[in-house]
Amino acid sequence: MLFKENKMRANANYKPEQFTKSHGKLFYNYNIIQSMEVDEETGEKRTSFNYEYVEVVDKTKASIINAIMRDKYTVNDEIAFINNKFRGETKDLIDYDDYQAERVKVKNIVNTVSEETI
Repeated sequence: MLFKENKMRANANYKPEQFTKSHGKLFYNYNIIQSMEVDEETGEKRTSFNYEYVEVVDKTKASIINAIMRDKYTVNDEIAFINNKFRGETKDLIDYDDYQAERVKVKNIVNTVSEETI
């Protein structure tokens, strides 16, 4: 598969807001998962939040979808998937189907964005 691996992951001791600003940039935080971890030094349990994030232009759903898809695929990847699909190159249809499944997944993630924050 041609996609690039998502490298924008973080961990925090607090649940991050959907949108955060840092150094004048706007970020969308998603796939936030709460977990319990044990501090290796003290042996104490603590709540932790693992999540992914992407830089977005603004708080529109279109901007968020574009940012997440760009984090996973390059424009060239997307063009190749579409061209190979229309050419009927069967060996590449799995990549195209995976790409389409990812688009649906991303749209479902973005549908959880609170209308109040947009």
